[in-house]
Amino acid sequence: MSVNYDLYETPDLTKSGEEQPLHARVVLKGSYTAEEFVEQVVALQHMPHAQVVGVIEAISKELRHLLLKGFSVELGDVGYFNLSLSVDKKVMEAKDLRSPSVSLKDINFRVNRQFKKDLESQIELQRYHSPFRVKNPLDRERCLQRLEKFLEDHPCINRQDYAMLVGKTKIQALQDINAFIKEGVLKKYGLGRSVVYIKAE
Repeated sequence: MSVNYDLYETPDLTKSGEEQPLHARVVLKGSYTAEEFVEQVVALQHMPHAQVVGVIEAISKELRHLLLKGFSVELGDVGYFNLSLSVDKKVMEAKDLRSPSVSLKDINFRVNRQFKKDLESQIELQRYHSPFRVKNPLDRERCLQRLEKFLEDHPCINRQDYAMLVGKTKIQALQDINAFIKEGVLKKYGLGRSVVYIKAE
């Protein structure tokens, strides 16, 4: 099975007015929820459902535990997890920094080189003219139409899926999604990077 991609206009971040080069981006065929991923593993690896759920929960808990203790954690042959920090003010001298000014910025993931090489050796890329690729962002009504059509065929949508669906940046997509939540169109489900949005009833 091939991975579809299309070419998109690169945003003019400096607002130079000059034409920007195109960049390639995967055209997603959808997304897997946590439960759907479990079902996929159960079906293809012939493992008991409860066992798969238990293993994933155990890995998640132990990963959090080790990250909180300050370790970098390698997860199988997939890659490494570690924490990154941020300082909430400009500090020129270490003596000027107090602990409350330092906080968690993100959880970084660095893919294992061999895992990436394995993907590169097996991936089949196919050009696909996405019906959702647009040069200019769509207005609210057209975005809503595409969102409703997507949710007719999928149980949920995440920010990246929505951004590609309507041809907007991630920031613009989040603004739309937040507006749809306020209007009662969408409902937020999950936490952190696993957040998805479902149709509000």
